Amino acid sequence: MSATAEAPKKTTKRIPWSFDNETQLLQYQNVHTVCEESRCPNRHECSSLGIATFLIGGRECTRACKFCHIATAKPVPLATIAEKEHDDILRAAIAGKYDYLVITSVARDDDEAGLAAHFARITRSLRAEGITVELLIPDFHNRAEHLAVIAEAGPAVIAHNLETVERLSPSIRPQAAYERSLQLFKDLKAAWPKIIRKSAFMVGLGESDGEVQQLLNDMKSASIDIVSIGQYLRPSAEQAEVVKIYTASEFEELEQSVVARDFLAHEVGPFVRSSYMAKDTLAKLNAELAKREHG
Repeated sequence: MSATAEAPKKTTKRIPWSFDNETQLLQYQNVHTVCEESRCPNRHECSSLGIATFLIGGRECTRACKFCHIATAKPVPLATIAEKEHDDILRAAIAGKYDYLVITSVARDDDEAGLAAHFARITRSLRAEGITVELLIPDFHNRAEHLAVIAEAGPAVIAHNLETVERLSPSIRPQAAYERSLQLFKDLKAAWPKIIRKSAFMVGLGESDGEVQQLLNDMKSASIDIVSIGQYLRPSAEQAEVVKIYTASEFEELEQSVVARDFLAHEVGPFVRSSYMAKDTLAKLNAELAKREHG
């Protein structure tokens, strides 16, 4: 499907009136959001609701995923920017009166230990302000010492995205690995069972229904608690083409497949991304846990 055909009217959104005020606040605090960097279709809606996903580790990524709009380049040394990123995010969080924040990062294969420590320090500082923290992390090559640093900081949720089905993973995420991503969740479950585990993937990249069903089975087997599924929309001509736009009824069928596997919470729809309505999704999960405990 061509770039001009991939975003019909039904996959566009209005810009809420309060978007500019929220964006100006974040720009004033010198904070980068993955919402803007990746051209997320929900960035206007989430900003208007006081929801943000802050991007750390710089603005250049060491990986080159074929769906992502973030620049791939040799990044500046993490040690030269970490202190400022920490302070800017903390200041923005307090000024914006956030009570729930998602923190994510570019991949920093050049300094994974430094990135893990950076995640942990920011998490602790935000929690000290009474803010619930969700982390969306790269795979850190499944090094237990890095995962431990992050988990011990006490995030409520650790998310890591599988992004696509196993067959397409090598071409869409060439520097990642499908099984490695699944193993990350198994390791989290084994060592830190109280941390909520979350993952997302996109449809429209050329996957079959059978492959999607297998992906959901694999996610369930890896003890993932929250699943998010959305339509892939090509952010620019440099990324992978959209193969298919899913219909509303097809998304309903996808949601039924998720429900049938008894995940604790889910978000399924054309505009859904990993961090979309993250606070509300965690509330749904907690309500479901309470229901099961007393049911």
